[in-house]
Order: sequence, then C-alpha cells, then structure tokens
Amino acid sequence: MASGKSSVTRRLQSATNRPVISLDQQIEQKTGISVARIFAEQGEAAFRQLETETLAELDAERPLAIDTGGGIVQSPVAVQLLRSRGVVIWLDAPWEFLRARLKDSDQTTRPLIDRLGWAGLEELFRRRRCLYAAAADFRLRSDQGTVDEIAHKAMLRSLQWERRCDEGRR
Repeated sequence: MASGKSSVTRRLQSATNRPVISLDQQIEQKTGISVARIFAEQGEAAFRQLETETLAELDAERPLAIDTGGGIVQSPVAVQLLRSRGVVIWLDAPWEFLRARLKDSDQTTRPLIDRLGWAGLEELFRRRRCLYAAAADFRLRSDQGTVDEIAHKAMLRSLQWERRCDEGRR
C-alpha cells in the first residue's frame, strides 16, 4: 500500500504499450461494489477470494502490467498465478516513507487503515515483507527515484527476465 504500484504500472503502459490491469478496478467492475465496501460488508477473506478469481480470469497469454493490492501475497494460489503470468516486481520502501504517503492519500479508499490503525498497519507491513520477498523475481526501492526512473528500472528488469526465459526455452 502506497508503494507506487499504480503510478509505476501506468508509466509502464505508456512506455511499453502493454495494457495495465488494476485488480481492484477489475473487481469493482465485476461486482459493481467498491473494494472498501467489499471489505466492510464481506470481509477481507471474501475480497482475497475475489482477487484470486479475478486474477485467474485474466488471459494468461496476453502481455499485461498488473497492479495488485498489497495483500495478494497472502494467497499462495494468487502468487502462483502471478508468477505463471510473468515477472513479479516488488516495489519496496521503508515503513516511514509509506506511512507519510498514506497520511497524504485518500484514506477512504484504504479500508485497512480504519480497521487496523497505524500500529496494526505497521505490523501488517512487517509480516508481509517476507511474503513479498518470496513472491518477487525482483525488488525495486520505490523511495529511491522518480516514478519515471522506477518504471524504467522495472521495464529493464522485465526485459532481463523475458530474455532469461527465452534462453531457457532454447
């Protein structure tokens, strides 16, 4: 949350002409309900199930940049789906950086802030770090550079990954 996933994937779209899919937006279009309302009325487990189902419905053969929610790493099935579709890049930043960005953001679209509070959110951040590390092919620091610089690094990492995969198929 607040690492810059949406901004970086939008930049990747303009640089690569690959479509960007926001899983949260896909879920909202599919259900007609906001993510915040799904969390409030159905709970996080129901949302995570919808997230995994929506990811599974995406065309695995179509090159995409996928913007996921931060909690997707809690589902081994979702992580496996992501990894089977391409390179997984973790946009990492220190908690203090993320907290400052969250305080400046529209908190009504971030249901976990209300539910967990700042201390609970920090604990969640710390627990998820090992999951992000295990899921990612690459880690990029999102607090070190502009959105354009980070998107450029992500594009280079993606190309390196694709090249390695192509060499492995030969």
